[in-house]
Amino acid sequence: MNKGLMAVGAVAIAGLSAAVGWYGVQLLTGDGETPVAEPSSTPTADLPTVPLTFNLTEVESEASGLFTPPACGEEWSAEATAANGVIPEVDVTRGEMSASATVTFTSEDEALTAFLAQEGQLIITRDGVVVTPDWGSEFVPDLFVTSTDTTAPSSDSIEFTGATLCDTAAELSAIWDDFEWSGATEEQIASRQQEAEDFEAANADLPPGDYEVYAWTPVILGEPAAAARALAEEGVTGLAYLQYTAGYSAIRDDPRIDDHCEESETPDGQSEMLCDVPQDVLAEVLTRDVPEHYVVDAPAAVAISEPATFTVE
Repeated sequence: MNKGLMAVGAVAIAGLSAAVGWYGVQLLTGDGETPVAEPSSTPTADLPTVPLTFNLTEVESEASGLFTPPACGEEWSAEATAANGVIPEVDVTRGEMSASATVTFTSEDEALTAFLAQEGQLIITRDGVVVTPDWGSEFVPDLFVTSTDTTAPSSDSIEFTGATLCDTAAELSAIWDDFEWSGATEEQIASRQQEAEDFEAANADLPPGDYEVYAWTPVILGEPAAAARALAEEGVTGLAYLQYTAGYSAIRDDPRIDDHCEESETPDGQSEMLCDVPQDVLAEVLTRDVPEHYVVDAPAAVAISEPATFTVE
């Protein structure tokens, strides 16, 4: 996973991830109140357990190669496909010049299903041709729990405009491609930034056409999802970012991460904890005795939603 991408804003993202963990889904109330973490309704004392850990590298390996999104400019469509009983649903809201999408998950199975998936991976077509921005190229798993009467909470809205679609975004990128940051003055940076903003404003409107927006994700069960469920039940969430956010997480007091975290001061004088915990150390810290019935043996697979459709005249 791209380390720079993971590090930027990781603390904020990890905070959001906690909202969609096991408790956040299992205990959501119908009136929008903040859910309260409680133990699992299934007693775990005296049940057979198995030692498991959450290893991000292994989870990413399971997802690798399951599906290759179509490239910009390809003609593409797909039938809705469930994976291990999980079905993503995408909803699109039109703005004056843009559109935004949110993703939820439902299940074909009456039983509660804990699984690893990723929100926000979209495929957008216009008149049957792919115009998807370069989003979601890396699998960033999070834990979801769903049944026929429980859906995962909506993702953050993903907004797209004419300037962000891939058949236009290359022109926006080209504004910066030849820019020499090392020797640039503040005036030169400001000028190029203004050029980019002018381009975005000029191309903000979505081009006319019939749009289809699909959500897709790998769906992983088995030992990784079981480990993630057990960890979430004790408040360890945001597992995909834990390498960098361990100092703000429920494992922050574990002495095994001490050598990989250091306190630093931000430019505005605030204190922050910077971590870079190796995956093998995290795997050791995250090992738990997990109830065997948490493990649902099923191969990793890809789920694709029905498309949300809209037309721009």
